[in-house]
This record gives sequence, structure tokens and C-alpha cells, in this order.
Amino acid sequence: MHHNRILFTRFQGNAEEIFNDIYALDPDGKNEVRLTNNPGVNGEYSDNAAPRYNKEKTMIAFVSTKNNPSKLYNIFFLDLATGKTAQITEGARDISSVDWSPDDSQLVFSCKDESGLQQIHKVRLDGSGFTRLTTGPEENMNPMWSPRGDQIVFMQFPRDSKTSQIWLMDAAGGNRKQLTTDDAAHSNPSWSPDGTWVIFRCDVGRPHLRRINVESGEVFFYNAPATGADSSPIWSEAGIVFSSNRDWEEADSLFNLYTMSESGENVHRITTSQTFEYCGDW
Repeated sequence: MHHNRILFTRFQGNAEEIFNDIYALDPDGKNEVRLTNNPGVNGEYSDNAAPRYNKEKTMIAFVSTKNNPSKLYNIFFLDLATGKTAQITEGARDISSVDWSPDDSQLVFSCKDESGLQQIHKVRLDGSGFTRLTTGPEENMNPMWSPRGDQIVFMQFPRDSKTSQIWLMDAAGGNRKQLTTDDAAHSNPSWSPDGTWVIFRCDVGRPHLRRINVESGEVFFYNAPATGADSSPIWSEAGIVFSSNRDWEEADSLFNLYTMSESGENVHRITTSQTFEYCGDW
């Protein structure tokens, strides 16, 4: 069992369908393994995306349209040792992302409310304790639980707006704090392993990565790519993984995976396939 493998989603297609599947690979780009498979045993295609490790990295939570006739997303678990999956939520919530609490007792996720807006909820692993943490009129998405368990970072964007901001709240949904303020899109927040920083994509100028200290507000700017955009960073004990189309001159829709140190040095491209890949966990 590799404990430091990078999880990611690859968007691809064949003559019949385009779909997402989940993969894992070593940080040097070797030993790639496909964790979900299309088409399924029934010959149907499903979208499988947004994988997140549990604490021991023995299991992943992800979202999938499997078993849903309307192709809406629910949460599934995958046991990495056995390869077996279990469906955790049902219905038409259309869940867009999921993360574990640090003690693996709860999940936080974004899904549609009765107004059709994505809002943040949490639930215990046995399905009890279903709690809504945010309400409209803004949409709130991409929740990530802090390593210390006391805060959740998320992305908020007002309707009919091209800007989105990174916010913090406590695990009960209170004590809201806005982290970013530039008039631009901010997305894909991810915690540093010690819980003091949040790294995110910032679309001020050429889309690039930044990190902000959640206590002091200090901002660290990573170098913007010469071309293309950097996106979906994940910060782990081993470094930072992100996706970018910086090496595809004419193809905006082709993104590969890269790693770098937390200071932004030693950037390495670790995948090269002509697909759209984005990070899930490391």
C-alpha cells in the first residue's frame, strides 16, 4: 500500500462517451493505477470524480453518477485494499465535492438546496447528523476541513457574478471570515498540513496559485505560468501537486499534473497524456 500516492481525476472519452475516472500514481509519475472503470459491469458509463483520502489513506470518498438515472452525483467510498465500493448518499442532491473530517467521523460536501443552489452540508458516516452549514443567495462550494478540525474553508460566489472568494467558517458554520478580496475568481482552496495556510487558484491576471495565512492574512504568490493557467492545488506533507495547461500551446482544455515544493521550487510535470486531469488528494 503506497501512502503517498497522488489521487486525481482524468476526463477523457472514447467513441461512445466522455467521462471522468479516478486514478492514483506515485509522485514521480510512475505506477499509475486506474481506480474506477468505465463502462461499468452493466455497460453504462458514470462520472467518478473528486477523490479524497481518509486519515489512514486506506479508503477514498468520491462523487459519482453511478446508479442515478438522472446522472446526478452522490458520495461513494472505495476501499483501496479490496477495490470494493459502497454508496453513501442517495437521491437528487447533485453533490459536487466531498472531504473528511480529520478524525474520519464526518463528511463535509456541497450539494444543491431546494433553490437549486450549491450549499455546504455535513453528515456523519452512518448518515445521521445531516446538517446544512450555508444558505443563499450566494452559492458555496468546495469545502475542505482543516487538519485541526476546527475550521472549514470554502469558495463562495454571488449569483450573476464573475468573482468568487475564499471564506472560512467554524465546523458548525459560524464565525465566518472572508480571506480573499480581489475582484476576480478565487477557487480550489486546500489547507497546508499544519492548518496555518490555505493555497488556492487566483485569476487576477494569468491564473496562478497563491496561499494566504488564515491568522495574519499574509499572502504568498507563486510564479504564474508563462502560458495557460495553474489550478486545483493540493498541499500535502510531501509538497504541492497542481494541474496546469502551461505546456499545451494551443489546447486550453488539456491539463496535466505537476508537483512542486511548498515554496514553489522544483516544479516537475508528472503526467503527459492528452486529457484533462485535476488533483484530488496527496
